[in-house]
Amino acid sequence: MRALCCQISLILFWLLTPATASAHLLPAQNATINLVGTSAYLVVSIPVSALTGVDRDGDGRLNAAELQSGMGAIGAQFSERSRVNQGGNPGRSLFAWVMNPYTDGFPTRGLDYIVVIQRVEFAEPATTPTLHTDLFGTAPGTGQMTITATRGAMREVAILDPLRPAHRFFRGGWAILGDFVLTGAEHILLGPDHLLFLLTVIVAGTGWRYWLGVITSFTAAHSITLTLSALDIVSLSPSIVEPAIAASIVAVAVLNLLARRPYGRTQYAMPRYLRERITLVFACGLLHGLGFASALADLGLDQQHRIASLAGFNLGVELGQFIFLACTLAIGALIYRFAARRTANRLSQLASLVAATLGLALFFSRI
Repeated sequence: MRALCCQISLILFWLLTPATASAHLLPAQNATINLVGTSAYLVVSIPVSALTGVDRDGDGRLNAAELQSGMGAIGAQFSERSRVNQGGNPGRSLFAWVMNPYTDGFPTRGLDYIVVIQRVEFAEPATTPTLHTDLFGTAPGTGQMTITATRGAMREVAILDPLRPAHRFFRGGWAILGDFVLTGAEHILLGPDHLLFLLTVIVAGTGWRYWLGVITSFTAAHSITLTLSALDIVSLSPSIVEPAIAASIVAVAVLNLLARRPYGRTQYAMPRYLRERITLVFACGLLHGLGFASALADLGLDQQHRIASLAGFNLGVELGQFIFLACTLAIGALIYRFAARRTANRLSQLASLVAATLGLALFFSRI
């Protein structure tokens, strides 16, 4: 028993030292894997809503009695539903220890997540382990897990969710590039603020010269600030950036609504209008790039593959933009073909009005 306590204390010391400044062993929706020789040391936060049979009163939290009586069931579910393989061979769990994540006592409201510490032993050195888990919560905000793996000086971050429940770590730069391309595309296509801004820009004019000018301006601007921020050259708090992004949506949408000329095919040929739009979109793009950088920082950039991660994320953002632009322009082309010009113009104005309303709601929610 003493040997086990010493072993666990040692594991806690070198796994959790960075977290001791806070009141949590590990933040919710996070996990760490540390690889040493033939062993993998895991620290995983598990939402209560991902577990079955332990929340007896159904309030979404565990009180002290529920945690004490449910430790065996939690450990068993963790061992069954969270697996680490090396080279296709499953590791052997030496122990799985269930803990209260709060270091300053048991919270009066109960636990909405718990932490499990596990050591897994392999027959060969754990160099490229694969983690598979389905311990995702059903409560809002608990549907994914951010996992940080370390092996010596190497570090890699992955995000798992029900659609991607497994990840193999330390596969090399090209694999990381591909992962971040997908992540960047998802960030655009699943991010309502960036899509709303693109919509306000697209509907403000017609013609390939207009669209090429404003989209190129937006791409150049957000690529600059994304790169500078990812390389720790420029930094701005998300508490400022996120409301400012929402404000940019409102500003561009309102300008669309106040434009003297109706939306039509002659606007792209107006040099002054195009220059003003390019300048405005470039300024807003600088803000959006800082927003992309904040999302990228949440994923984590290891020093060894920083360039691959940054390049992949940026390429993914551009891919997401292209997909949205292509779909929007295709819908617009159908509208212009089968609807009257006045109807098409009113739909463009309606799109700006909707964007302004939703952008205003985002702004107040973020401040």
